[in-house]
Amino acid sequence: MDIVVNPIDARRLVSQLLNSPIAPGKYSHIMNVGTDYILDALDQNYFRGELADGIGCFKYLEGDYGSGKTQFINSLARRASEHEVVTALVTIGADCPFNSPAAIFGAIMGSFQPPADAEPSDDKGIVVLIDCWIVQRIRQLGAEPGSDVPELVQRQIEQQLGGLWKGAPDPQMAAALTTLSQRLLKINCGAREAVSDNELIAWIRGDNVRSTSLKNIGLFEPARDDNAFRRLKTVIAFLRTRMGYRGFLIAFDEGTRTTSFRRGSAKQRQAIENLLTMINQNAEGEFGGVMFLYAATPDFRSELITNYRALQDRIGTKAFSKGSPQVPFINLEEANSEEVIYSIGERLLSVFGKAYGVTWDRAIQTANLKAIVAAQKASLFETPKPRFFVYQYCRFLDGQRGAPLAISEEQASDFVNNNEPPLEGDGE
Repeated sequence: MDIVVNPIDARRLVSQLLNSPIAPGKYSHIMNVGTDYILDALDQNYFRGELADGIGCFKYLEGDYGSGKTQFINSLARRASEHEVVTALVTIGADCPFNSPAAIFGAIMGSFQPPADAEPSDDKGIVVLIDCWIVQRIRQLGAEPGSDVPELVQRQIEQQLGGLWKGAPDPQMAAALTTLSQRLLKINCGAREAVSDNELIAWIRGDNVRSTSLKNIGLFEPARDDNAFRRLKTVIAFLRTRMGYRGFLIAFDEGTRTTSFRRGSAKQRQAIENLLTMINQNAEGEFGGVMFLYAATPDFRSELITNYRALQDRIGTKAFSKGSPQVPFINLEEANSEEVIYSIGERLLSVFGKAYGVTWDRAIQTANLKAIVAAQKASLFETPKPRFFVYQYCRFLDGQRGAPLAISEEQASDFVNNNEPPLEGDGE
C-alpha cells in the first residue's frame, strides 16, 4: 500500500511513533485501520448533520489498553475539524480529576484544537481558537493582520463579535469572552498586549485569579465547581453564535483513571455524577450541538458502571454496528483482527520507506511482517493489540532500513521477547 505523505512528514511521523506508538492528530488517518466504517457513520450522522442543528449526543468508547482508543479519537477529531466542528481532547488524570467540574472546565479550555485550516502549530486552547478565527476573518475580508487592517474591516468583525449578551448561562463568562475577542482583534490590528490581557485569559481558562482590572469589567468570581458547567455552556454558545462554529467534539481519555478512586468513595460518586450531568443536560439541549465522548477500558464498565444504574442505562449494552450506527456504546475490541494488524504493518512499511528513501524488497518484508506477528501471537496467546504491534514493528523497521534482511521464526521470536513495550500506563 502506497501512503500519500511527503518525506519530511514521514520522518516526523516515524520519530513520533518511535517515542510513542500513537499517530498524532494530523497523521492519524495514515495509521487508522479497521474503524473507517465507524468514523464514516459518526461523520455522516453528526458532523454533517445533528451537531450543526444543535442536537447533542454521548458516545462511550471501550477498548483494552493498546487497542487504539487514542488513535481512534485523533482520527475522529480530524474528521470533525474538516467540518468546522471544534474539538477538545482531554486526558483524565492528575491535571483533570473527573470529580471536579472546575477541573474539567479548565482542562477543556486548555485543550481546544485550532481549526483545520490554521497555520501549523502545537498551540491550543480557547485563546488560540478565537485568535485563529479572527485572523481568518481579517483575511476573508481582504486584509492581512497588522497595523494596516482597514477600519472598515475592524468594524465588520466587531459587529459580528457583538456587544452585550443578554440571557447567557453565565453573564460573567459572556462578558469575558466578548472582551477577550475585542482585545484579540485589536492586537491583530496592531495594538500592544497589556498585563490585563493575561489576567483576562487566565480567568477565562479557569484559573483562580482576581484583580481590579477584572472587577472593572464585571468579573468577580473565578471558576468553581458550582459554576463550571454554566461557563462551559456559555463558551460553546459564544463560539457557535458569534463565530459560526458548527458543532463540538469534547473527548475524555482515559476513563479508567476514575477507578483509581476507592470504590464507593465520595470522589468516585462525584465523578459519575459529573459524567451523568453532562450526558443528561446535553440530551436536553443545554449545551447545544456537542458530542461528548468518554473512552475507557472494559473494567470501567464491568466494575464501575454496573454499580450506577442511571449511567448503565445511558450507555446500554448494544454496541455500534452498521445496523445500529447511533447507539452510544462503541467497542473497539471488535474492530481488531489479524487483518487489521497486517494492514497497519503495510502502512508502516510505506511510511518508513518514504521517510528514509528505502525501496523495500516486498517479498522479504511481507515474510518478515508475518514472522513478527506470528511471534507476537505466540508470546501473547492472542492477536496483538495495535499499540503493542506498532511499538515493536517500528523498532524492527528502524533496524531493517540500514540492512534489510529476511529473518527466521527464531529471530522474530527473539526480537519480540527482547523488545517489550512499556508497562500499561507508562508514557501515556
